[in-house]
Amino acid sequence: MTLRRRLLLAFAYLLVLIVVALAIPLGVTVDRRAKDAFYSRIGTQAQVIASSLGGSETPGRSLGNLRRVVSTYGRQVDARIIVTDGSSQGNLLADSDDTDARPPLVPYNTPGRPEIGAALQGQPVQLIRHSADLGGDLLVVAYPVRSGQEVVGTVRLSQPMAQVDARVRRSWEAIAAVAAVVAIVGLAVAWALATSLAHPLRSLAGTAERLAQGDLSARAETTGPPDVAAIGIELNRMAAELTALLDAQSEFIANASHQMRTPLTGLRLRLEALAAGPPPDAEAEAALREVDRMSDLVADLLVLARAGVPPRSATSSDLTEQARAAADRWRPVAEDRGQTFSLEAPERPVPVGADPSDVAIVLDNLIENAIVYSPSGSTVSVAVAQNGGGVVRVSDDGPGIHPTEASRVFDRFFRGKAGSGVPGGTGLGLTIVHDLAARWSGSVELESPGRGTHIAVRFPPPDGVTEIAEP
Repeated sequence: MTLRRRLLLAFAYLLVLIVVALAIPLGVTVDRRAKDAFYSRIGTQAQVIASSLGGSETPGRSLGNLRRVVSTYGRQVDARIIVTDGSSQGNLLADSDDTDARPPLVPYNTPGRPEIGAALQGQPVQLIRHSADLGGDLLVVAYPVRSGQEVVGTVRLSQPMAQVDARVRRSWEAIAAVAAVVAIVGLAVAWALATSLAHPLRSLAGTAERLAQGDLSARAETTGPPDVAAIGIELNRMAAELTALLDAQSEFIANASHQMRTPLTGLRLRLEALAAGPPPDAEAEAALREVDRMSDLVADLLVLARAGVPPRSATSSDLTEQARAAADRWRPVAEDRGQTFSLEAPERPVPVGADPSDVAIVLDNLIENAIVYSPSGSTVSVAVAQNGGGVVRVSDDGPGIHPTEASRVFDRFFRGKAGSGVPGGTGLGLTIVHDLAARWSGSVELESPGRGTHIAVRFPPPDGVTEIAEP
């Protein structure tokens, strides 16, 4: 998971936690206040209506006036208004929902309407009860209508709780909408902050990757927060020191190559003169062979030293062309030893992301090993294929590598049982193959250890090139 995503998740967690911690108590408070305000308003309206209808033996002084008053209040009040007389039955006098000029005298003081009985007793009532007619809860407020101290009627206001809940739900929805807007704005700000924090780190990662690929000119941006900028400064300092070290190593390799080969060449010339005589000197001939072996060892060590230096820039070569050139160099050697040399390569080029000289050294070491360790009459095969880059396989019919030695064949100076009986050699051939392939992000694999040796070297495609594997 990327740093930006981690920062976003952390900020989103905190933001959601804060929004929920604030929104829920706010919603509960708004819910409670909305209901309390609604209950209070309905109660006040019932009390006002009851006061306006009192003062006479008949609520509203006359039935016609009562119904006009109830109709007027019904248009102003968001509730059903019912007025009853003061009899024990609480007969209906006016109903804001009834358009009839003269509604039937229906007794309202029933067990299902306890608020009417309480109001007839002079007690204001506010309650929530279930209504069988509506099939839901009902908010009911009832007030007595008085003429002096006498109760001459009742006023009841009622409203289904579904309407109250709808109003409260709209309040919850408004709070949720505000919380969502706050969350979206917060996440947008978090995205911007996370991007500004992650960009310098991505730049550092890109610089480190370029350095790992051998681009020693890569330098990191020293921007962003101070801690990140400090990392960029240290990375640049490390890159500068690494460049200086590699330059010194390259200079040392070049100097060592010259300084070591010059005396060995002079020593070889003198030994050749001694060995030629007269008279011929056998000891000089033996010394000459040791000088040749030492020259090979020095050459291999210098190649290994160069293989450990990352390439300065990307390059490419044609694996098919290199294999054909190596075949031309080594076919006469194999034929002189009575061996058959075969090359299998496609007609088209096989581009790989590796230096041509390094590819040539890899091929020379593999083919030389195959020729040296194979008996007369055997076959040395070289095959090139395109597979996500390029792969070259060198096979022989020699004694092969014992399975117990397969894990050590690429170690320095390891020769194994098969190599102990072969004169010469430095034990560095396969090590050079391994290190040069790794230098270009390639790989080496010993295939099917046992009778014969089969080694495959894989090179990546050149930068910016995508190869399609052959079927």
